Amino acid sequence: MATTRPERRRGMSKGQIRAERRQRSERRKSRRRKIYFSVGGFIGLAFIVSLLVPGGLSGRHGGSGQVVNTLNTGGPVAIESDQGRNHITIGARYNGPGGLPAYNTLPATTGGHWGVTSPSAEVPSGVPARWGPSDVELPDEVLVHNLEHGGIGIHYNCPDGCLETVQQLTDLAPRGFSQFVISPYTAMGSKIAITAWRHILYLDEFDEVKLQEFIDEYLDRAPESVPGNLF
Repeated sequence: MATTRPERRRGMSKGQIRAERRQRSERRKSRRRKIYFSVGGFIGLAFIVSLLVPGGLSGRHGGSGQVVNTLNTGGPVAIESDQGRNHITIGARYNGPGGLPAYNTLPATTGGHWGVTSPSAEVPSGVPARWGPSDVELPDEVLVHNLEHGGIGIHYNCPDGCLETVQQLTDLAPRGFSQFVISPYTAMGSKIAITAWRHILYLDEFDEVKLQEFIDEYLDRAPESVPGNLF
């Protein structure tokens, strides 16, 4: 009599076939359990390492944008005193009229700043400013919001122009400029300043080693770090 059974099952009873199927199903379940346990063990080990090693496998964030590793209080430059991070009225200036205190530093690295707003005639850049180069000077009240999101500010003061320096500073940022703002800033006494939340480094000339060290230490180390955000 013709049969469609595979050769290995010919001669087996229906009960034997069902038993074989159950065995194969159990073997598949066993393999899946081993995979799940292996993946779970790796994740658990990574989590433990992230707790023991500063800046370790935890990176900067947990799920849903939750900050895991924020402010770096060490590194190559001293930390600035905290001036808070409250939102102030759009248009109000910390270093101008309105009764607001002066920022600790220029460019500012901490303190009150304008809340989120779209680009407008009053604030052409919007708040926070979009990452990337800007040909125009941006208010501290905008820049501080970018720093609060874990960004890096790279600024230059060149009354007579410095195209080569501007290009060198621009080249420091990764492709796409995620979390970097590069812009002129005329109110500082040095040629170059690089900023992060509560950290600033002034330089009279371009120094790639010092600038890169600053970036490595302080990028994405802020109260509302949002790596790769599009603001």
